[in-house]
Amino acid sequence: MKNLIRLSGAVLSIVAVAVCFGVYSKDRAEATPLPQEPAKPAADSQQPALNSSAQPASGEPENQYGPSFASLAWSLFVNAMAPTNGSLTFETWTEQCELNPNMIGCPSAASVAAAAKAGGNGKVRMLHGSPLARAVKMAGSDCSAMTTTPVGGYPPPSNLTRNATYCEEVFVNPVEAEFVKRFLTTLADQKTYGNLRNRAINFPGTGTNDIRLDIDSVEVKVDWVPVTSFNNPTFTCPDPTNSLYTETINGTCYALVGIHISSKTMLNWLWATFEPNSNVTNPNRCDPKLYGACLDRWGTTSSQPYGKGQTAQQSPELRQAMAEAQLNPAFNNYFLTGVQTEFVDSYGKPTQLGNSFLEFNQRVPPGKSSCITCHQYAFFDGKQPAQGAPEDHYGRPPPGWPSIGYACNKNQDGNCTPAFPISTGQDFSWILGLMPYSDAGAKAPADKSQSTPKN
Repeated sequence: MKNLIRLSGAVLSIVAVAVCFGVYSKDRAEATPLPQEPAKPAADSQQPALNSSAQPASGEPENQYGPSFASLAWSLFVNAMAPTNGSLTFETWTEQCELNPNMIGCPSAASVAAAAKAGGNGKVRMLHGSPLARAVKMAGSDCSAMTTTPVGGYPPPSNLTRNATYCEEVFVNPVEAEFVKRFLTTLADQKTYGNLRNRAINFPGTGTNDIRLDIDSVEVKVDWVPVTSFNNPTFTCPDPTNSLYTETINGTCYALVGIHISSKTMLNWLWATFEPNSNVTNPNRCDPKLYGACLDRWGTTSSQPYGKGQTAQQSPELRQAMAEAQLNPAFNNYFLTGVQTEFVDSYGKPTQLGNSFLEFNQRVPPGKSSCITCHQYAFFDGKQPAQGAPEDHYGRPPPGWPSIGYACNKNQDGNCTPAFPISTGQDFSWILGLMPYSDAGAKAPADKSQSTPKN
């Protein structure tokens, strides 16, 4: 565990700053003293606005979208990407398919064996597709097809090959893995657990806006793209330009193109997304017309949002933190798109947060991406799903419910979930919705689709 919480002086300073600020949930912290609103940072008179008309991806006004949340996000990022025994730290955690190999969308035993053979002496991992993109799974692959047609009128990148694919992994840190394995590896188990606790599952977490990896749940979702998904120019393993973090996984060269990190350092969790500044893999990063402009007052020297095609310089503080944690040099070219901690801003306007790679390839319409709202809908309605399918309404709002702002189909004054009565709250974690209804059902002979979902 020590290697999970080792922090350099620079990273410790990130946490120290973050502890001084914070926002608690209006829905889950009635008994908690309200913190002071973070003060608006003074604008740097030396720093020109990169795009004063762009709106940050989170939708937060500037005094709410302050450096405290960005520093929390970068602290999680630096810890997760730090090297540990030849791997990135998060890669030493538990991948979701290791929580229960019968989870929906996990590779079959045959696929895992084939990957081990192809990998040789390299890294062998259980790459799989996105559960939200299971309808467009590539034939003969456990991974997903990339979106090559417009989404809500927004065009896909122009450099994709005909059979462009991407793979996904979702890792949970040791404290979350232990909790899930002990109580929650089937939907039936979750219902039993929730029935004893007012129909609510609560993951381990301090809710104190402090990074404590030994007691806070952390989830890291990463998307990988193989070199064959792009026309020239593309990338190589390793990338000599240090523009992309690359790995050879199961014998194939991949680039890390999207990173979601969520942590129960807050009662409603903290949501952050990162992308590389690469015109090859992420040409639509920070586009206000897609999921919002980027804004990071701690990790960059910019005090203003910036849009597609614009550049922000990495801050000296972040550069020092990465250097002291001995991160791969390529991570200096990765940027925080935004942080989300609340459903609406102080003006009542819905906050938004989305990743130009992850959300686009799940066909989320422009302007309709909100991590916190989406995950608020993680409830199990108690009904046994169809064989080989996740829980009902997995990964998206129920029909008629909003995708941004408060999760409520009646008004926008607060959340009114669950959408269905007598449901078990899954504490913002869609991982739980992929669990089989029961281990007995998952192992039934008729359930062959569990490990190899059809296209």
